[in-house]
Amino acid sequence: MNNILNNFAISRFNEYYLPSVNRYTFENIDSKTIYNHKFKKDFSFKDKLNIVIGMDSGLLASYALEQEIALGSKFIFIELDEVLSLLIIDVPLAKKKNFKIVNETDFLDLLEQEEIRIYIAKGAYEIYASLGVTSQHLEAYSSLFSRIEDKVQDEHFNHRSSLNQKVFFQTQLENVPDNHTPAKYLRNQFKGKTCLVVAGGPSLDEQIDWIVKNNDNLFIIAVSRIAGKLAKKSISVDIITCVDPQEFSFDVSREIFALSENTLLVNSYHISPKVLSQWQGQSVYLGQRYPWSSKNDHDNIITIGPTVTNSSVRLAIEMGFNRILLSGVDYCYSRTGYSHANGTVEANLGPSLGHSNKWVETYAGYQAEAPIQLVHAMASLASEVKEYPNVDFINLSNSAAKIEGVSHFSTEKIILDEFGSKIISSLDMCNTENKKLDLEQSLNECQKAKDDLTKLLKLTKNALTLSKKLNLNSLSSDVILNEVNKIEKSINSKYPELTRLIKMYGYFEFSKFLTTRETESWTQSHINEMTISYYDAFNQTCYNILKLVIKSYEKIVFRILEVNANSLIPLAPTWLENSQPGRVFLWCKNHKAPLSDSHENEIFEQLNEKFKEDITQVRKAYIDVLNKASKMENVYKKIMVLNSNKNSYGLSLTVQNLLPLIESDNEAKRLYHLALSFQLSLEQEPQQALDALLALPEDLSTEIELKHIILLALKLGDLSLASSTLVKMLVHSDEYIPQYANILKLQGKIQESVNVYLDYLEKYPLDTKTWIKLGLFMFEINQVEASYTAFSNAINAEPNNKVAHDHLSELTRLMNIPQ
Repeated sequence: MNNILNNFAISRFNEYYLPSVNRYTFENIDSKTIYNHKFKKDFSFKDKLNIVIGMDSGLLASYALEQEIALGSKFIFIELDEVLSLLIIDVPLAKKKNFKIVNETDFLDLLEQEEIRIYIAKGAYEIYASLGVTSQHLEAYSSLFSRIEDKVQDEHFNHRSSLNQKVFFQTQLENVPDNHTPAKYLRNQFKGKTCLVVAGGPSLDEQIDWIVKNNDNLFIIAVSRIAGKLAKKSISVDIITCVDPQEFSFDVSREIFALSENTLLVNSYHISPKVLSQWQGQSVYLGQRYPWSSKNDHDNIITIGPTVTNSSVRLAIEMGFNRILLSGVDYCYSRTGYSHANGTVEANLGPSLGHSNKWVETYAGYQAEAPIQLVHAMASLASEVKEYPNVDFINLSNSAAKIEGVSHFSTEKIILDEFGSKIISSLDMCNTENKKLDLEQSLNECQKAKDDLTKLLKLTKNALTLSKKLNLNSLSSDVILNEVNKIEKSINSKYPELTRLIKMYGYFEFSKFLTTRETESWTQSHINEMTISYYDAFNQTCYNILKLVIKSYEKIVFRILEVNANSLIPLAPTWLENSQPGRVFLWCKNHKAPLSDSHENEIFEQLNEKFKEDITQVRKAYIDVLNKASKMENVYKKIMVLNSNKNSYGLSLTVQNLLPLIESDNEAKRLYHLALSFQLSLEQEPQQALDALLALPEDLSTEIELKHIILLALKLGDLSLASSTLVKMLVHSDEYIPQYANILKLQGKIQESVNVYLDYLEKYPLDTKTWIKLGLFMFEINQVEASYTAFSNAINAEPNNKVAHDHLSELTRLMNIPQ
């Protein structure tokens, strides 16, 4: 029942559209008014890839073409093949580079293009549903949207690691003043002991009482998002781990600041600066402090991705623990659809119903949903476990994802020895004098990098200038290339490490100079273009890194000022500008003298209030990101995909998770009944599936529910229900009229059926398929002349239709009509 008919209608606003796709959407309001309200703002953003599913009979694509394409932005419209074949959209030559109309297969080819991969890797994209898609009456559109969404999500995850080098690098340099002690001092401190790694998975709630009871005999490493929850239960956390460079990391970690007195923060070198700069306790860093080599870092404990839990497990291994227990390390959703333990921001928003996820096996033997990042995290942990056969890895939850090499034991089977002292012996507090000395050493490191990058920039600029003088005169080019090669040799010999760094940071910029051509087909012109592209990337990337190093240098200078300043008045504006009001407490800690006057007290209170606000309120931007996936629109898409994949178990979980919402949310109620009906259909219970849909209040039923009522009614032979439901469907679209006529025929209402067919064909005379159906019907009831007329009309509508020609030839023979 997904037929898309080649029948166009003209609205009262003189707009052509396909009723099969858009129903009566454009009969009351013109398309431009609708689109201005729904898409105008979103379509105007710069540097964004707009992926749009469906073209609304061409009207949405035409609307987007009429708008000025924002700088750095692109549009890709993805349409169903059967719709694409009916539309002709003329894309002006000037916009063809930034505006594509493709089918699904061609879109997958576009994803291989470097510039598209950059948008995806950066997350600088949005996937939009046209009105034809959001109306949800065509399952083909819902399935297409979900497939595209899944594919783009996978590509984002796969490619972002390359791009994230930049984010990691940027935060690494920003954190130089605040990363002072490497984590290697923790190595082998607790040989033969038991450690508990606590993450934020929903199963943590099942073990929390056991953790409280056994706190003294467990060394606890907790990820930052869950440390506050443990502290509220009076559980002493020994180490908090935090690795994410994104600012959202602060939103989920904000409760750790109450624990800074007695807990060690172990952070990655690329932790969010907003977290690290305001931490008031002791901290050590994982990985390298500087993006270039440093004698202090070469043997440091590293960060393991892709999640903070993976890094926490590696930390526990490095610290010498021979038994590592895991709690809340689920790597999957709970059966009730929750992604995190009670009390977290995510759990407070309710179950995650709308994500399109993978399915993994749990220790309990059932399948659970897992986002792609957690599937990768599982694979990473499995590899890690293999490397350490002398360490016991035990997950305390049977609802966690099953990982090779990680055993499962319930808490009742865990026997703990008395732990003893948890003091880390070789870790000294970084006092003010040591901090100042450390900052001065960092300043020298950055000064040297600044000087070297400045010299290197001059060399790359010279090479770029020379390469732009290359021409097709081989003699002249040889001389220039010789000079360029001398510069390249000088670069590689004097600055090998910075060169490696530049090429890694500028991965995408340098990839533009790479070529797919075979060497023997290189022309001089091609070689010249490659040389220019190479040095252009080299020069631009070197300049960008130099700017970052200068910024880091200035931050170190400011940190030295913080140490030396006797008043917070000159410091406060910078703290506020950098969203780091919590640094006032660090300053007060290091400057034990009382605040000097009322003005200074006033500024302190301002900073104090801002910090309190930051650690108690989760920013709306983060809530919006989380809420987006739980929109009922996304839940509908998920239900359609689960049904398409015949995933009865997944539908049963969705039904279970929607049930608590049905009294307060009508859309949740509709989707509950739809998912339940799909589930029962897959379980070969058609009558119960039908009853599930009939139990839905009539005013909540949409076209999709009515469509499935008809399918089930026909399957069960209930022609009366199929007929009465089809009458309701006619409100949505004329395309159901031929099906209604057919039901009347099956009920023996011959004349009514014929009349319905003829009324429809008077309105849509070019519907070849329906003319053929009428022709066969007329022949069946012995109305040979009427049958002949119907097949003749089919040929008038579609002159080359073989089926109509064959039937007409047979009738001509039967009626003895001269050829």
